[in-house]
Amino acid sequence: MRITEDRRNLLKAATMYYSEGKTQAEIAKKMNISRPVISKMLQLARQEGIVEIYVKDENAHSIALALEIEKKYQLNDVIVVPKSIEFSKSTIKHNVAKAAVSYLTTHLTKDAKIGLSWGTTIAEVIDEMPYLSKPGITIHPLVGGIQSQHVYLDANHLTFLLAEKLSAQCSYFYAPALADTIELKELLAESTVVETAMSDARKVELAVIGVGNPLDNTTWKELGYIGKKELTQAKKQGIVGDAVASLFDKTGQTVVTDLTKRMMGMTIEDLVQIPNVVAIASGSTKGTSIQALLNNHVINTLIIDQSIAEQLY
Repeated sequence: MRITEDRRNLLKAATMYYSEGKTQAEIAKKMNISRPVISKMLQLARQEGIVEIYVKDENAHSIALALEIEKKYQLNDVIVVPKSIEFSKSTIKHNVAKAAVSYLTTHLTKDAKIGLSWGTTIAEVIDEMPYLSKPGITIHPLVGGIQSQHVYLDANHLTFLLAEKLSAQCSYFYAPALADTIELKELLAESTVVETAMSDARKVELAVIGVGNPLDNTTWKELGYIGKKELTQAKKQGIVGDAVASLFDKTGQTVVTDLTKRMMGMTIEDLVQIPNVVAIASGSTKGTSIQALLNNHVINTLIIDQSIAEQLY
């Protein structure tokens, strides 16, 4: 098949650049064409399918997913941890935690104020965190405390552990995550210690949160705070997820229930005001929950596994 001179030059430039590794300046000199024209020719070669570029790496798909999600939801950063048939749920969760540690260690600025949520995912992140010297950092819990038998999930406990690993300062939230009654919550909320805890939490620059699905798996359920009655109510009210001291619907808006009226800590509305909310999650059942928070622009940085990412793309 006869090709035109323009086509031949296009093929020639593409071959020299992509196959022979010549620079655009070298090609321009050899073909007696200006460098800007060579640049346009190489771009045209890709547009017309003459050149197709593939990234050959086992992580290429997860990187591509991350970039698409970052662009779609206008996020600061997205990290997608690859899945594998060889990985158990616990292994994937562990890998997500390690990815979160990698991100956090590069974003802990000198005098940063960090907010910390609670739960198994956050606990695993803290466990993976290396010992660093960050004495200027202050860490604040974003929710109240829980009963002693589940202390490993407690925001106050996790805040202390992270502060210890970073040689940092920390504060505590001296109130329960769930008050026994609405009246008790209102009384505690007026106390100086709780007002101070909430004020500190609202001033953080980076909030590290886990995301739960109360209909499947959540810290609230694990602690026994959500039973059959609460699950039935949650389904009726369209609740798809929980974060800090809020339950939310598919739009990412807080849903007020008898349970949330007793919760003590940061709300979805509070999170929206924080410059960088880092959400960390694994497990396909969290996809709907993450999607809801993205719909409400609550999340700025997302660290998830591939099973969630594929639902968001």
